[in-house]
Amino acid sequence: MKKYLLGLAVLLMGTAVMTSCSDDNDGPETYLQEYSTGAYVVNSGNMGTKIESSLTAIDYASSTATQNVFKAANGRSLGDTANDGIVYGNKIYLAVDQSNTIEVIDKKTKRSIKQIKTTDLLGNAEGVEPRHIIADGGKVYFTTYGGYVAAVDTTSFALQKKWKVGSYPEGLVIAHGNIYVANSNYAAGGGNISCINLSNDNVETKNIEGVNNPTSIYYASNVLYVLDNPVYGPAPDYAATGENALRAVSFAEGKSQKVADGNYAVCVTPGTTTRTPQLVRSYFFVLNAPYGGTPSVSVLAAGSTQPQALTLSEMPVSPCGIFADPLNGHIFVLSYKMGDKGTPDYNGNGYVVEYDRAGQKQHEYETGVGSCAMFFDSAYKTAYAE
Repeated sequence: MKKYLLGLAVLLMGTAVMTSCSDDNDGPETYLQEYSTGAYVVNSGNMGTKIESSLTAIDYASSTATQNVFKAANGRSLGDTANDGIVYGNKIYLAVDQSNTIEVIDKKTKRSIKQIKTTDLLGNAEGVEPRHIIADGGKVYFTTYGGYVAAVDTTSFALQKKWKVGSYPEGLVIAHGNIYVANSNYAAGGGNISCINLSNDNVETKNIEGVNNPTSIYYASNVLYVLDNPVYGPAPDYAATGENALRAVSFAEGKSQKVADGNYAVCVTPGTTTRTPQLVRSYFFVLNAPYGGTPSVSVLAAGSTQPQALTLSEMPVSPCGIFADPLNGHIFVLSYKMGDKGTPDYNGNGYVVEYDRAGQKQHEYETGVGSCAMFFDSAYKTAYAE
């Protein structure tokens, strides 16, 4: 099954933290301002041709990409079919599907702090194939193809809780004390959504009208969204039915509404970029890249049903994912390179193109084999009040 990627769920567009606010201070008022420093690309490799996973690090200051940073720091492979990653605090967490591991590494040195074997943590059946990972409140949460969501403490790395959800869960998002989970059912049809109530651990799994193979899930402007993909039939032809679409979901009513065409999406929630908070509407960048068709990108304001076309100054040759830096708003589109036969090269390094918010190309970086996910890093600097 083609593994559709998720983009990150709800993202914050910036932070400003006060550090000096004294009326007696004659000097300029200062505060700590968060700024973007770089990005990471998760490369799944190609298990069929025995190409291992890797991690690419992009440094904004030098506009360079460094390949295989995990292996260089640790002297060993990241594993097979890495699928997702996040920065949380001073650590990076990577979900490595076929190796059944969550790799915890130091953000600065890239040295491994802990390798969590998910089948040891949850059980051989429950912990198989960790898929997607998020973090909140001193815990990381991840899905497994064993049908579970697990919560792990970020200090002790001990299992805090686990919840049984639907079949083959993929993306997950936290909203208002709940975790919503997209259960794909491995693209066989009948996929649904689970809601975990974190206050009482109750899990409700519900079929949603119009949703058949949800892979990514988002919460923006008080609306739940899923990225729904086609359903595939049995061998040998694996005939596809359905469409790639971003859908707004009413979990309570069990209904959904299509709001945009696309098989990849990222949600961006602008926030505080100065000392004065401004409420800004969340929005999506949606990439529609049908196999053999012409790719396109649209922008959709959360709560709207009218996507607007976004013209990129240069579209990658074989796009396979869209992401956005939550602080500077830059757009990143992952892509395969084309092989000698004019088809995507699934065994060679890919690349990612960086655009500004208007879709103008800024940089192009080489990535590893099977690039499938991105996440972003930041730091703080002293800034002066206006």
